[in-house]
Amino acid sequence: MNQTPSTGTLVPDGGEWRVPAYAQDMLWLEGGDRVAQATGPHGQFALDAALDKIVLVWGRPGGPPLAVWHAGEPVAWDGRVALAGFVERIHVLEAGEIELVVAEIEGSLLPRGYASLPDLDAMRAAPFARDPAADAPAARKATYPVIALADSIHADYLHHAMVSELSVNCTLALAPHEGGWHAVVGLPLLLENLSLLAPDTRGRLG
Repeated sequence: MNQTPSTGTLVPDGGEWRVPAYAQDMLWLEGGDRVAQATGPHGQFALDAALDKIVLVWGRPGGPPLAVWHAGEPVAWDGRVALAGFVERIHVLEAGEIELVVAEIEGSLLPRGYASLPDLDAMRAAPFARDPAADAPAARKATYPVIALADSIHADYLHHAMVSELSVNCTLALAPHEGGWHAVVGLPLLLENLSLLAPDTRGRLG
């Protein structure tokens, strides 16, 4: 049975964020055995409709997953990546007179809507507790380069996580074209926040 092609954009109208220029030929959507490139500042794509799962990946089909949508969810992305994993390697370098730390985190995406801390509505609904089912990996494992300023508290805790072999949860943002972050590493993800998990916390890398 032929599927009906669905044309859409990753970036909804009305928002300020756009796909950076360096990334406009680097985004691909995978659904089953079908792939489609998302191009331009809005990430235009055409992919068969009614797929059970769509994965946004970087660079080429089979690349590192950046986001996942299931049947019925709108395919929309704001450039952010929610990740859980382990810091496997740290690089310290200078770029344009800025000292940077680039950490290689091996891990997998956190489920869509994963909350690092409860908000007021969550606390009103029930006492706060972690649901182990919510930690199930959302996509296959990959290695992600994560950028932080060398003199930031983020860099300190990335180093601590590596030497202590602690797993981390983090939120990352695809770097803007300005600043030339893509010249530092081919998938420039800027670290926005970081959580360290206790050593006896069950790993969630699948």
